[in-house]
Amino acid sequence: MIQQLQGRLYTLRAHISPALLRAGVLLALLGYSLGIGLLAGSGRSLYAAALLLPPLLWLAATFSFRYFHFLVLVLPFAALTLPRLELSTGTETRLPWSLLLALGLTAIWVASMFLRNKWYLAPSLLNAPILVFAVVCVTSLIWGILWRDPVLIDIPKFIVTQVGALATILVSLSTPLLIGNFIQKPGQLKYIVGLFIVIGFMMTITQLFGINQALLNDRGLWGTWVIAPAYGLLIALPKLRWYWRAALLVVIGLTFYQTLIVNSFWVSGWLPSLLAVAAITFLRSWKLFIAFAIVGGIALFISMGFFQEVAQDNIDDGSLERLIIWEQNWGVVSEHWLFGTGPAGYAIYYMSYFPTEARSTHNNFLDILAQFGFVGMAVWIWLMIASALEGWWLCRRAPPGFLRALAIIATGGWAAALASMMLGDWVLPFAYNQGIAGYKYTVYSWIFLGTLISIRQILEQQGANRAQARTQNRELRTENREP
Repeated sequence: MIQQLQGRLYTLRAHISPALLRAGVLLALLGYSLGIGLLAGSGRSLYAAALLLPPLLWLAATFSFRYFHFLVLVLPFAALTLPRLELSTGTETRLPWSLLLALGLTAIWVASMFLRNKWYLAPSLLNAPILVFAVVCVTSLIWGILWRDPVLIDIPKFIVTQVGALATILVSLSTPLLIGNFIQKPGQLKYIVGLFIVIGFMMTITQLFGINQALLNDRGLWGTWVIAPAYGLLIALPKLRWYWRAALLVVIGLTFYQTLIVNSFWVSGWLPSLLAVAAITFLRSWKLFIAFAIVGGIALFISMGFFQEVAQDNIDDGSLERLIIWEQNWGVVSEHWLFGTGPAGYAIYYMSYFPTEARSTHNNFLDILAQFGFVGMAVWIWLMIASALEGWWLCRRAPPGFLRALAIIATGGWAAALASMMLGDWVLPFAYNQGIAGYKYTVYSWIFLGTLISIRQILEQQGANRAQARTQNRELRTENREP
């Protein structure tokens, strides 16, 4: 249809003289501008804005298509900064600008593939489980509505909450695909890593000195995604100058001091970072990991009193009540085990059957099981295994240097993020806990997962370039041998 329309336009242009065409365009623009001015001058601002909107959208779309990868590079910056820059929905739910940006980029990308009739994803083991999990999430929404218990209380606009939760999850899943398909240069990946270390360290400093600020998004696993890149570069990047190593040690030391010592009560703030360090050490060298385990075991024994105090403080604060919540959650799951209750769906069951204990699970694995059933959990486990295999393969294949260091960082950090799911919804925000706005910090982990797809593309391109160079050299030698 579009091709037919273009053909008709070309035919029409062929029968119109260039001078007449230019005059017609100028007159149309003059009349258009005059109409906007008259409407604005008469106080009809809404109509003027409606007339002005199409060209602005056209300009925005043109810029987006031409400089799309630059907009993708804005996404990590948007996630790390300006946490209060949000769009109000008229309810308690607010949409962070990082979520809106990712949603817009995803829509443009899908529309572009649709218009060109060219559906393509950069090769990766992650593609299939991500796409299948997205399909399961959509299916679970329909399934949860069709099989919802008829005696449940009526929550106004609950379907709106579910659709919002579903959209947040789908945008989370699209984030690594955006990163992997459009960030395919080592310099761009260095920008992302540097951004997390520099801005993350600024978060550490502001927390350490009690500086109130509204510019940096120091929530969720921010500490993990400061320590993991800094530690990974420190031990896995050869020929790193001593002053950079000293700077990375300062970043790691102060961030651990802030999260582990100052905020020791918040286990989710420091335990994933320790797990990331352990995983990165293992991926770098199993011998180094054994030494790390011995030193860590000794440190744990010496600091046993400290960790026992932290554990007791959490117990006194009611952490063991989560066991009751998890048992309650299983009661809902057992009746809706195939595709679950849908996005945010178990909330309405809690409010109906357990109104005095209607609390979220604070466990992302149980959230997935309750919302998307055993099918969803099986696909999520598939994604976990695929990400581990992809990361392991890249760590082994990438030559010594930045790409191997980043593969180790992303794989070890993602493994720690998956482990942190036991402590809260730090990977997929639950609508009634972190809320839809939680995307602005849960996206940290998804960004680094996407770098694994980027690394694969860079390595394959480098391999193709080397193969082409070898072929050209052989042809050149063959030509030189000919008489």
